[in-house]
Amino acid sequence: MIQGVYVANVTPFDGDGEIDTAAYFGHVEWLAERGVQGIVPFGTNGEGPSIGMDEKLPVLEALFALDLPLQIIPCVGQSSLPDTLEMVRALQGFPAEALLVMPPYFFKPPPTEGLRRFFDTVVRSARHPVIVYHIPQFAVAVPAEVIAGCDVWGVKDSGADVDYGAAVMGTGKKVLFGSEHDLWRRLSLGAPGMITALGNFMPEAMTAMYGCVQTGDAVEGPMLSERIERVQKEILAQVGPAPVKRLAEARHGLPMGGVRPPLIDVEDDFDAKAILDLTQAG
Repeated sequence: MIQGVYVANVTPFDGDGEIDTAAYFGHVEWLAERGVQGIVPFGTNGEGPSIGMDEKLPVLEALFALDLPLQIIPCVGQSSLPDTLEMVRALQGFPAEALLVMPPYFFKPPPTEGLRRFFDTVVRSARHPVIVYHIPQFAVAVPAEVIAGCDVWGVKDSGADVDYGAAVMGTGKKVLFGSEHDLWRRLSLGAPGMITALGNFMPEAMTAMYGCVQTGDAVEGPMLSERIERVQKEILAQVGPAPVKRLAEARHGLPMGGVRPPLIDVEDDFDAKAILDLTQAG
């Protein structure tokens, strides 16, 4: 069952810009020890569009071999349909919980019928449930009617429109929220869970927040949601996953490395300790 807190885990790089597998697996094990339901490798936060398929597959194979108590939902982020299908087929033998699939993100805006055909083709080739990745600020918007009309599990909603998730759920499909904005209200709509970037360095707050939704704690839940959103606003000034890497390093001490171009590292005045202090503030 796809339900709970999933972390869009970062991808550590070594000094040569290659994936640091020791740090990668160490970070994932640290997350598992803190009770998250699963991870989403090679999404936006994991710099998936900057990493080749030939790099991803060996890491995923070794990751599944660790047999950690985590559900794993790999992200398929290729832009062309043939490349997307190649990745989907390469993952058929892995015990993934589902696949998170980005829409083709170059031609904007794509016709609704074109998006439907794209995802219909992906679903026919996939052995796993398919979750559509709705992240219009970086890719393209996937209308709720496309989600409703395809045989997909549902959607990861990383958009800014708080009504989008409700519209998707109104069609009978499920939603994993991917934005920490107004998270208490979004999850209270009946969504089964979230895919979170902030969980890389504050997994305890994210799991506590989800627990409050499950128990209906309308006192602690909104307070946690407000704290999470304060932290989110602090790191939004930085583009990409670089601040998340620095904050994860500050939590567990494992080297997360830099980011690949066109992304750049955080500004010199980035204060990881001050932001981590916010994660504990009431």
